[in-house]
Amino acid sequence: MKLYEALRIALNSLLSNKLRTLLATLGIAIGIAAVSTLLSVGNSFQRFAQNQFAGLETDALTLLAQPDYMGAAPIPAEQPRLTAADIEAIAALPGVREVTARYISGGELRAGPAIAYGNIIGADPGFLRPNMELTMGRFLTEQDVAERARVAVLDLFLAQQLFPDGRPLGRALTVRGLSFRVVGVYSQENSFFFGGGNLVVPISVARDRLFPEAALGSVQVSEATIYAEDVTQLDALQAAVVSLLRSRHKLGPEHGNDFSFQDFRQFAEANNNVLVGITAFLGVIGGIALLVGGIGIANIMLVSVAERTREIGLRKAVGARRSDIMQQFLVEAVALSLIGGLAGVLITAFLVNLGAVAIQLLIPGSGIAPFLLIDAQAVVLALAFASVVGLIAGIYPAIRASRLSPIDALRTN
Repeated sequence: MKLYEALRIALNSLLSNKLRTLLATLGIAIGIAAVSTLLSVGNSFQRFAQNQFAGLETDALTLLAQPDYMGAAPIPAEQPRLTAADIEAIAALPGVREVTARYISGGELRAGPAIAYGNIIGADPGFLRPNMELTMGRFLTEQDVAERARVAVLDLFLAQQLFPDGRPLGRALTVRGLSFRVVGVYSQENSFFFGGGNLVVPISVARDRLFPEAALGSVQVSEATIYAEDVTQLDALQAAVVSLLRSRHKLGPEHGNDFSFQDFRQFAEANNNVLVGITAFLGVIGGIALLVGGIGIANIMLVSVAERTREIGLRKAVGARRSDIMQQFLVEAVALSLIGGLAGVLITAFLVNLGAVAIQLLIPGSGIAPFLLIDAQAVVLALAFASVVGLIAGIYPAIRASRLSPIDALRTN
């Protein structure tokens, strides 16, 4: 039997039982929509998370002025220590491309009648990274640090709180009794995980004027990011930094480190593995719904075989072969699955776009909406799965139909 003839007969048979066809198609459509929607959502969140983790400096070391309580030494350091001289020594190590230091605290910020609370970050010009875009003005300069200039750069979140009129440049704000002039505003990509509310001032001003206790204290730098010339040598560079600081801090073998590292590489990898697992789990749930739809198709096809027993007998009596009968019912089952699959894709498109619009309206600052897209691979996989389900669901009814004896079939009322 020609394939197009089998397809014509299959479509005629499906159209002759519209309600039954609709119910069977609905089962597959729901299954396909479940698979493709859940996989699309899972993959969208993976892309979103990877974009967020891009700002975690996974290609660098983050050194913290915190005792290493996770170390192997039995006695942790009593207090943290990280000085400006330590940072200069680290910058001189072989394999170090750049070191950016920060002193971080928090407090109340005032601009006229407006009051906000945020992070006060003393930084050098290297603090400005590719994921931080200046929306107006400029960033800190080496001259600002050298001259201890009382200038400040706000993130967009804090700028909107303190200067709701949208004109922060050149305006004054007060931090711990000192007046600063706003010279720039930046927006940070990956803001969902990192949040907002950051005021950046020269690190020399933060240490000497805002937090004078830090200038002569053991913690003159809260954290530092160490960039390697070769990112594949980060582990070796970390070992060199540990050896250098333990020697500088005169730590004996019985003492733990009075500093620690934050390994964003492991964090990003662990979270990515979790998201992959969640996506796979969502796919399994959708697959169960599709399997239920396949069982519905098998049931419909068995009913169709029982109803068309006399037709099968007539076709065999006029020369139809077993393979022709099998082909007819298999084509009918696959056609039913693909129709349901296309309907499922349309449902997926509606649900995903509706979800993106809802997220943008309800939580516009999350940044998730642009990543919520239909995943083409998920759609293709779902349609292929639908074809396989239809084929498998039609095999037994097709075999049963092909094995009917023409005489017995013609005797059927």
